[in-house]
Order: sequence, then C-alpha cells, then structure tokens
Amino acid sequence: MKRIFFLLVICICSLGAFAQDGFFVKNNHIEKWYREGGNLEAESRKAMLLPEFQAIVKKYELKTESLLPCFHFIDFNNNGELDLLFYGKVNIQNQVFIFLKKGSNYVVVLEQEGSIIQANLPNEDNNLSLSILNNPCCGYYIGGFSQWVCITENNTSYFKPAAKSLFFANTLLPQVRIAPVKFTVAKSANLRIDPEVNNQVRIAGMSGWEGNTVASYPVNSTGTIFAEMKDNRNRYWYFVRMNNDAGLDISNDRFKHSKEVEALASYSYYGWICSDDVSLE
Repeated sequence: MKRIFFLLVICICSLGAFAQDGFFVKNNHIEKWYREGGNLEAESRKAMLLPEFQAIVKKYELKTESLLPCFHFIDFNNNGELDLLFYGKVNIQNQVFIFLKKGSNYVVVLEQEGSIIQANLPNEDNNLSLSILNNPCCGYYIGGFSQWVCITENNTSYFKPAAKSLFFANTLLPQVRIAPVKFTVAKSANLRIDPEVNNQVRIAGMSGWEGNTVASYPVNSTGTIFAEMKDNRNRYWYFVRMNNDAGLDISNDRFKHSKEVEALASYSYYGWICSDDVSLE
C-alpha cells in the first residue's frame, strides 16, 4: 500500500438531505459580476417570458413579482451588452439562469439547479467561470457539482460545462483537501459513501439494498484523490473523483439505479475507495 503523505487529520461532515459543503470551496465573487445600468425590471420581465423560464413558473405556480429581486445585470462575455443573471430560490431549491442579450431580447445560455458557490473575478483577459452545487433534498438522493466556463466563438457566447460530478446522499465529505493525486484501480474496487468496509447501513430510498457501496469499478479505472483518512483498522482510505470514461463497465451503480440523472456517462462520481485497491501515479 502506498500512502500519499504522513497522517492527515481531517474533519468529516455528512451529506444528508440538507448537506454541508465544506469540501467544495466557496467564495462570493459572483457579486462582482453585477452591473448597473438600464431598466432592470423591464429587462427581467422580458427574460421571464422565455419558454425555459416559463416552464418553472408554471411547474411551481410561481408569482413572477416575487422573482424580480433575483435578477441582476451582468456582462459575462465582456462585449459591453448587459446580460442577465437569475439566481434565487424557486420552490425550495436554488436555481441559476444566465440570459445572453440578443438585440432587444434574450436567449438562455445556462440553466442549472443549485447554488453558485464559486466564481472567478471579472477580467478582460480571462473567461468568466462559475461552479454550482446542488445538494440532494426533497426526496432525491443524488447531488451534483458542476463547473461552467464562458466560451465566445463565431460571434456568440455560451457556457460550456468544464466538469460535472455526482455524489450520493449521506456521503462523508472531508473538510480538508490535499494536493490532487491521480491513481489507477489495481484490482476491482468499490466506491463507497464512507471509509468503511461491510457497513450495512441501508441507504435511504434503496429498499432491499444494504451496504455503503455506490459503484464498483474494474481494473484500470482511473480517478483523482483529494483527501485521505485512516479507519479504525489502520487502513487508509482516499476520497476520490472517479473518471467514468465511455465504455467503462461500472457495476452496482446506485446512481444509475436511482434514475434521477440522465446521460450519466458525462458525469464523474465522488466517494471513498480503499488504498489497498489502487496504484498511485
């Protein structure tokens, strides 16, 4: 077994229905995106008429007046045109919309459930980017973390996902990170919600499916380590993000079994893996 470095003491928090997010670094830079100018209320009302936004208004029977304070002017592509950001609570979940100004109207370039927890500072020399955390709640068991970057090409701008990851409810998250380390699965390995073998705690919503395994990976699967800890049997465990490459044969996949997320191949998974089962690069 190879260790990353000497014993690291880390605090752990549990991702339950209303999870803490200490593992995911937070900042308030999104407020630096806000711009002044123009008639914000009139422009916000235009954006609210778009079909993508009307879909959630009708779904939750929302009063549009209550949503107006959630709109802000931004200029995410630095072209001098005032675009719009909607960031606020819809029903009981936070929701993010970014609207690109097109002539006198708008088009949706980003629509995502969750909270903006990171954003970079506006700078003409770099592309704006933000990260969105969507904790599991409201009867769902899968949470997500996504990173988005602004791309401008062919005289238009949009947000492209740079990374998308999922985690299962009740996953133990480390509060302290280490420098990322890449690894390869040396023998069949289980990805777990906590650093323990044969933990027979039943995961909520998975009737008849006990244990803490959320996915099983074959030899030569790859991933990245972000933290380590030692269990009561003196074994070391790594908190990892698994790369779910196309064609990878993942078994015992609770993310897939949940049927909560479509196109799972575009996501990586977070969880714990035993150091005995991996080879560090």
